[in-house]
Amino acid sequence: MARIRFRTGPSDMRLISTLLAVLLALPFSWGIFTGFFLWFSPFIMLNSVLTHKSLVFLHTVAVAVLVTAFFRKRFFCIYLCPVGYPCDAISRVSPFKASYLKKFPDISRWIAVVSIVSAASGLPLFILLDPLAIFHGFFTSLSGNIELAGILALTGFPLLLALHYFFPNLWCGKLCPLGGLQNVAWDMRSYVQPVFSNDQKSSRSFSAGRRYLISAGAGVAAGFFLPKKINPEGGPFIRPPGSVAEDTFNTLCIRCGNCIRSCPTKILHQQIDASRIMCFMTPEVRFTKGYCLEECNLCSKVCPSGSISLFSPEDKKHIIMGMAEIELDKCWLSNNRECNRCLVSCRYDALCIGSGEEGSQALPHIDPELCTGCGACAVICPPEAIKMKPVKAKEKVNIYQ
Repeated sequence: MARIRFRTGPSDMRLISTLLAVLLALPFSWGIFTGFFLWFSPFIMLNSVLTHKSLVFLHTVAVAVLVTAFFRKRFFCIYLCPVGYPCDAISRVSPFKASYLKKFPDISRWIAVVSIVSAASGLPLFILLDPLAIFHGFFTSLSGNIELAGILALTGFPLLLALHYFFPNLWCGKLCPLGGLQNVAWDMRSYVQPVFSNDQKSSRSFSAGRRYLISAGAGVAAGFFLPKKINPEGGPFIRPPGSVAEDTFNTLCIRCGNCIRSCPTKILHQQIDASRIMCFMTPEVRFTKGYCLEECNLCSKVCPSGSISLFSPEDKKHIIMGMAEIELDKCWLSNNRECNRCLVSCRYDALCIGSGEEGSQALPHIDPELCTGCGACAVICPPEAIKMKPVKAKEKVNIYQ
């Protein structure tokens, strides 16, 4: 009886990987697995670790990809990349020839090196060019939490496909920083192998080494000079709990939408004020449908870039997102109507009802030392007398110091 053998080649594996990546990018309740493929990118990982100066457990996935690329050239691109699969499919049906590729310089390595070196100075220069960030940002439009005007900023993935139609293999072959970083890992073999084999390095290796040195120098210069020239254009926004400082947040956030898709109360939205280019499409909190749940820390678990620091639910009482402010003239108590909804809703004991200035009227008061800005009181207030305001960076409590 003949045996039937099933062989799975690189193309089949990448198809399966692409379908799985699409499934996990859709706005379903995946919990910690929301947008999980972002953790496969060593380019995002290195930019995040060097900028944020911290490492989380899931970064080991990207470390494994980078180590594998040292032994198997562009391993992730060949077997797993959910962006490369459709890009290659478009290139195959393109009526245009790719003969120009021989003349077009391969700058993917240099983009990767410049960005990673500059990240050490706090500026991950090209982190937004990671293909997995572009891929997942596209699916944010399906979360139901983005205005129509913001959809224009989610065209990155379709633009990559269009680029491969008119210029086959250009992005994957010459521009992609994730592929370029894997090429760098492969190139390192030419430096490591002679050490163990006592062979002399080739002139080609020395030439590549000089280019890497120049790229590293450009990264150092960018990390040193550009932050002084760039206006962070921060606020007035309320950021997700655990967010890093505003200037770092705007450059480190990859606009992937993971936090938006994972938020159970749907209070995270993308900032779409195009006049503030540094903040454009970063997540901000709007208390229109709910508040920040006391027991939830999903946004910190699914953030692959480190722009939202990992925290536990127990830490939330020390994390200040914003500050509640009461417009007393709107409050029912000031109009001789009974109400204590804000008092009941506050889990942090930041609200109390006491006497007014004249001692004759009971009015609500907020303790700024206890208020975290979770928004529970603002959402439940019947006359909408409570507004949530952002706080200055110096007023925020950093539990990670």
